[in-house]
This record gives sequence, structure tokens and C-alpha cells, in this order.
Amino acid sequence: MNLIDFHSHLWETYRGAYGNVKDDIVILTNKKQLFYKKNECSEYHIAFDNLFENLSHQMSFYNATYIALPYIIKLLEEYQNHFWEQYYIISKVGFCIATDIPENHTIHDVVEQSILDNYTESITILQQKTKEFLFKNINILKQLATDEISEFCTSILAILGDRYLAYILTLSSWDTFCILCNNCEYCNEDLSYSFSNKSELNQITPAEPKTEQWDKASFDDTFLWLSSVLSMLGDENAVKTLCYYYGTYTCPRCGKQKKVIDLIKNYYENA
Repeated sequence: MNLIDFHSHLWETYRGAYGNVKDDIVILTNKKQLFYKKNECSEYHIAFDNLFENLSHQMSFYNATYIALPYIIKLLEEYQNHFWEQYYIISKVGFCIATDIPENHTIHDVVEQSILDNYTESITILQQKTKEFLFKNINILKQLATDEISEFCTSILAILGDRYLAYILTLSSWDTFCILCNNCEYCNEDLSYSFSNKSELNQITPAEPKTEQWDKASFDDTFLWLSSVLSMLGDENAVKTLCYYYGTYTCPRCGKQKKVIDLIKNYYENA
């Protein structure tokens, strides 16, 4: 994993939502300090927030992520003995990766192969460090508030599993199902786990939870490991919601059945 020199012209080529991200990274790498519950007006704290906002604003992908990610991993390594700093970095960086989906790219995007290879290597390193953090700190993570668990699990979903699903869960706030039937083009943007009535939700047959079947080693089956982690952390409501995302939807117009998550992806790809 290589770090792009701060004097490189690439910082002007690979930019974030608000421009060059180099200055924030310089602050974070040169002035390392513990920032959990520290002064939110400090230069360091502001640089941390600015960097991740620059890389994931409105859940769009910005090519600064390609060259910023190795530095973020370096920062994660420097905080390896500090739970909260690692937690905040992992909880933020996954949302940057979640934006890296086909719908956020165009055919005009050009990335140097060496940059792309380094980015891919960085993700592999991040995946390993995320797994280590998860299993080492599972008992501490159980003490998090529900919204913190949701944010953390969405982020590690993007890192370890299905970044497109993480993208969808972020935009839908783990609650809404924007459905577009790919057979008859029936569209429903109002289906909600929290607010739809029972008859509407009955259009979805939720998947059966498999939280007791995970071996805590394989991350190939996203539904299996994610629902298991949520259960381990005590967020059973999120497990139930996830079962709906992985459930089967019966179209009220044409009667065709398909997985909810596939119909939601169809919505985002074509609506």
C-alpha cells in the first residue's frame, strides 16, 4: 500500500466534494491526537469531519477516495490501541466505500491503473483490520446506542460485504423499500417497515433469520453474517428489518415474486 506524496499533482486531479482533500489529511497525519469527546472546535476534529464529508457528501462517489483511503488506513493503524478512535474511523470510512457503486460512476471516469490497484489493496487491508476490530471489541460494541450500532454495521457491511446494500440502507434509513417491479414496472416508493400498515407489509414475506448458523469466520453470505452481528450486538429490531430487505416481494399488479433487495436495486438503477 503506497501513500501519495503531498507534493503530487494527483491531489488536484483526484478531488472530493469540496475540492482538494490533502490539507485535512496533512492535519490528521501530522498532529495525531485522541479525539473522542474532545473539543469539537479543534483543528484536528474539524479536519476529521471535513475529510469524510468531502469523500461521501450526499452519498456520491468522489475520486479523492482513491488516494485518501491509504492514509485513512494508516491513521487507523496508528490508533490500534484506542477503541473509540478506531470505531469512529471504521464507522465513517465504510460510507465512502458504499458510494463506490456503478451508478455513481460514468464511462468518462478515468483512473490510473496503479492508483486503482493501490486502492484495491487498501480495501483488502481495511477488511482485515475491520474484522480484527470487530472480534476483539465485540463486548464493548454491545454497549453502543442503537443508532451507533446501525451506523457501525452499515459501514462494516460496505467494507466486508455488499457495498450496494450499504448504500441502499443508508438512503432508506434502514426502513423504506422503494420497489420497482422489473416485470410490469409497478413502482411503490412508500413501503415502510415502520409506517406501512400490516396489509401493505404483507406484500413482503420476510426471510427467515439465520443468526445461529454463522461460524464467525466466513463473510461470503452477507445476510448470514450481518444479521448475526446485529444479533450479537443486541439490535434485534434491525435483524427483523434486514429480514424484510432479504425477503420476497409479491407484486400487487402482476403477481410476480422476487427478492426485495433486487427490486430495490432495480429501482435505483432505473427509476
